[in-house]
Amino acid sequence: MMMSTFKYLFFMGLGILLCSCSEDATDDPILNPDQIEDTILFSKNPKGHNELYKLQNGVETVLLSDPNYDFWWPKVSPDKSRILVYRSSVNPAKNHDDYQNAELLVLNIDGSDPQVLIPKNAHDWLAQGVCRWNEDGTKIVMCAIVNTPTGEQWRLITTDNLGQNPKVLSDHWAIDCNLSPDNNSIVFMGFKDNELSFDLTKLELQKADYDKQENTVGTIVSLTDNNSRDHDPAFSPDNTKIVFSGGNAQYTDVDLLLYDLQTNQESVLLNDNNANGGSMCWSPDGKYVYFHSLVVLSAPFRIKRINIATKVVETILETEANDFGFYHPEAY
Repeated sequence: MMMSTFKYLFFMGLGILLCSCSEDATDDPILNPDQIEDTILFSKNPKGHNELYKLQNGVETVLLSDPNYDFWWPKVSPDKSRILVYRSSVNPAKNHDDYQNAELLVLNIDGSDPQVLIPKNAHDWLAQGVCRWNEDGTKIVMCAIVNTPTGEQWRLITTDNLGQNPKVLSDHWAIDCNLSPDNNSIVFMGFKDNELSFDLTKLELQKADYDKQENTVGTIVSLTDNNSRDHDPAFSPDNTKIVFSGGNAQYTDVDLLLYDLQTNQESVLLNDNNANGGSMCWSPDGKYVYFHSLVVLSAPFRIKRINIATKVVETILETEANDFGFYHPEAY
């Protein structure tokens, strides 16, 4: 019973960010989209359901739209030919990160030929999310809720690139997984010594060695020991830093944090009293981190970027009417 209750408490915590009202509350400079060097995938919901978009050379293009589904969390394959993205039945109250109702799709980079790789409840999973490609596109790493001898728990899982042959990598509770660029490490959020807690500020950035030939993980260590609720880690392209979000238990005030893998030090990248994070990603040149952001109960999600060296934040996408939001950027 404890694990089932914990599971739903966690879902409720993530859902709090969906509330918004009507007042704008950001002072970040707004960048003209045609100044963006990178191509960005993202979701937005002006029609009441989450559609998948591409921003390239200042032009927005719809890649996926279906009034029956919300699309969220796009991830581009290493060869830039395919996209992984989740879909879930349309739900205006929760139009992204609906793990319990998620299906994993793959489509061509131009949005054509979408196919369901992992249907809802496939492999006897109770929920699924946070997919990533491995370095050569032959495997997908993700997290899913599975039945264990001690109850329903989130686990690190890999499948092949067709969503088949699932393998549970460890017996540790784990969410928000990500691979290092060389695929020698996996990071995720979990609890120190795997001691589960209803106190979500005990979620820590953890790392495991990953043997990509054997598809196994080694010793798991906690990189952080802080008082924030940590989520969404992403390695820098040069494999020297990890950006992640750290907030209060309610996840209404969320900073961007950096962990330096060379000095083993944690530092604050952005603290502006907004709720920042989402499926954060680095620009290919490592100069920027893209993220989504909102002021809870004041404005919908925007997509922004921060310069790692100068810490200057720029708004990439927003709506003047504050009537819909932008989610989960993926830059390539």
